[in-house]
Amino acid sequence: MYENQDNTFITMNKKKLLGIEFCRGLSTYAVILVHSGDETWGLPTNPSAIEFRLHFYFAVPFFLAAAFYFMTAKPGIAYSSKFWRARVERILIPYAIWSVIFLVSRVIIFTLTNKSDRMQQLLQDPLSIVFFGGASYHLYFLTLLFAGTSLVLLIPFLERLKISNYGLLLLSVLSIALYHFIEASDNSFQLGTNVAFQSLLSYLRINAEQHPLLRLILVEVAWIIRCLPYFFVALTLNRLLQKVKLLHTKFATFLLAILFLCSNMFGSFFLPGALQSLLIAYAMLLFSISLSRYFGENTVDSLVTSVGACSFGIYLIHPFVLNTVKYLVCKVLPELTNSISIPSMLALSIPCFLISWVVVAYFTRNKLTAKYLFGI
Repeated sequence: MYENQDNTFITMNKKKLLGIEFCRGLSTYAVILVHSGDETWGLPTNPSAIEFRLHFYFAVPFFLAAAFYFMTAKPGIAYSSKFWRARVERILIPYAIWSVIFLVSRVIIFTLTNKSDRMQQLLQDPLSIVFFGGASYHLYFLTLLFAGTSLVLLIPFLERLKISNYGLLLLSVLSIALYHFIEASDNSFQLGTNVAFQSLLSYLRINAEQHPLLRLILVEVAWIIRCLPYFFVALTLNRLLQKVKLLHTKFATFLLAILFLCSNMFGSFFLPGALQSLLIAYAMLLFSISLSRYFGENTVDSLVTSVGACSFGIYLIHPFVLNTVKYLVCKVLPELTNSISIPSMLALSIPCFLISWVVVAYFTRNKLTAKYLFGI
């Protein structure tokens, strides 16, 4: 998901950016933990579990920050046929395959369990299934990322305008303000209903379901607005860090770790949600790059390399594994799954992550499954 860099502040190639791989694995586990204790389970939730879960929402912001940081670092990427072909192969093809897999599996399960209402609810919205990840709750991120990738087409335009560092900083601030406004006004993309600009549509008395093309356009616009801050901040950081070496010291690593932890734990008390997510994401990204210099050549590095390479696949298959683990835990420790608690979330998420990792590592030994199922 990232390319070799020429930046002076980092001389390592991507094989040595093991801090990135480590944080990708950590973020993938965070996704699984959140899904191990969300409201879709339909169980009573312990307040402490809700508080605990809130500290693991850094995953999607980190994935966006990493994707845009490395995308915007490579010159001439906007019109590179190789880049766009790679994006299709690594995002859209796995998205299409896994959409079919999840759709078929859910149809089979609903048929066997006589849940015709769930079947009807699933199949009545083909637009969501095709474009918004409606076949499974986690697939939306792939289409969100691909929509946001279109922002790299702005790079040649910005270069022709010779936007200064201050100009990029201003665009970053404006894009954050725009995203915050969309969020605060209830116009952002709503996972589940898979619509965007609900408040605006309600004000105009327009039913999005009756206008599929409008619905599609508005969702794509909402996704691009969500990605705009990550795009402009990535451009700004890439330009600034080419001139200033900030990530080479132990103090920088420590400071970035503290910044990530503090913004993740306490940022919601004094920062708007959009700004907090962005701060968490880029603090974690820069920490992961700085952390990379401490890895060497040993068994731990091999494990980190493996989990980083498998992280996208783990993300894709984890709903299957999570449901299987839940079934087994219910049989062995039924009292643990009567409600959502911190122990129940850990009991589900840790085995799910490890099993998913092993499964993906096994299947990625085959080049075809690695490429088309897991985008490797």
